[in-house]
Amino acid sequence: MRVALLTTTQHGHLNPYVPVVNALRAAGGDVTLLLLSADGGMLDDKRRQALGTTPVHLIGKVEMAPWSDDPAKIGAMLQASPVADQTTDALRATAPDFVLVDSLPVTASAMVGTEASGIPYGMIWANLGGVCPREHRRGRWAYDEQVGDYLTRHGVRWSTRTHSARSPILNLMPTIPALIGNDGVTDDGGQLIGLPGAAGTRGDEVAFAGLDRIEPGRPVVYVSFGTIFYRRPDLLRTVITGAAATGAQVIAAVGDLAEDLALPDDVLTAPYLPQREVLERADVFVTHGGYNSVAESIRAATPMLVIPLAVDQPVQAHFVGSAGFGTALAPADVTAQAVTDAVTDLLDPTRDHRARLRAAQPECGDSAARTAELVLDTAGTPRREEKR
Repeated sequence: MRVALLTTTQHGHLNPYVPVVNALRAAGGDVTLLLLSADGGMLDDKRRQALGTTPVHLIGKVEMAPWSDDPAKIGAMLQASPVADQTTDALRATAPDFVLVDSLPVTASAMVGTEASGIPYGMIWANLGGVCPREHRRGRWAYDEQVGDYLTRHGVRWSTRTHSARSPILNLMPTIPALIGNDGVTDDGGQLIGLPGAAGTRGDEVAFAGLDRIEPGRPVVYVSFGTIFYRRPDLLRTVITGAAATGAQVIAAVGDLAEDLALPDDVLTAPYLPQREVLERADVFVTHGGYNSVAESIRAATPMLVIPLAVDQPVQAHFVGSAGFGTALAPADVTAQAVTDAVTDLLDPTRDHRARLRAAQPECGDSAARTAELVLDTAGTPRREEKR
């Protein structure tokens, strides 16, 4: 069974799909990875190695900046994009039996190209956008309306309940009931498949000797705003200072900003950290709310302070707070004292954040293995024509 997986080069999207590709191959699938270069990004050596012999094709380019610019420009940009035709051409050249498309606004043109190819396709999400009710997406409505209009005009289904695209045959939501609760949209054609980040090597792990410097008995606060959104030195400095004021040992991923932050000597920093390993040692995680980070924190049963900075991060912040897995602060509300107060609350065992996270562990599952199972089962079933 030949399967193509289509996503972008962004770490937050490519990272969770490396295990999916490998799970599909382990289950007997013949897999090809189709990539859209986001802001000129490429497949780095670590991820190339983690993918083994999987063929990889770069099919086009997308830019992230327009998605924070004037939303009125989005429809025209999508319509003019060559990505739809490039995707159709790539799919006809590689001739998979089934395509799994990463569902996010920036891949909308690729969805149109996939629809035009005539090849059966499913959709998978790398965040909670596919289960988020529209009332929690008000900040993105103007963009969503442009995307929805573009997609429906080209035959791709659109859920008005979640403001996201839908496949007619398979929609995979990488989440669990304990996280989305009664607020998540679970009756709109989607299947919950567990969380990303199951045990096993992902391919981008690094070493960090600083873990040996943690003082026994001292609480640990881990701070990371990911690989894209970290470049906010004033915000990062304020967060780290506020967390350190609790008396906790702070470990922070700071990219190339270490010299700009002027931090206390006992704050442990590195450009990039082995996140899953650090989370196993941490008592609190201060995060921007990228979904991989949220999922890995849940797996580690580490309470979160979410400071959502852009795109889907407010959605994750909402669900983390409503599930009782942590709390959130809007960036405009971040002060050192506000961070100190929030971290102090999360460190308080009587607040039960960690207990709720531990209770969710049986639900976490292995989303990569479940995805492989559902994709190969669906791809092996003759497609039924449905009325649109």
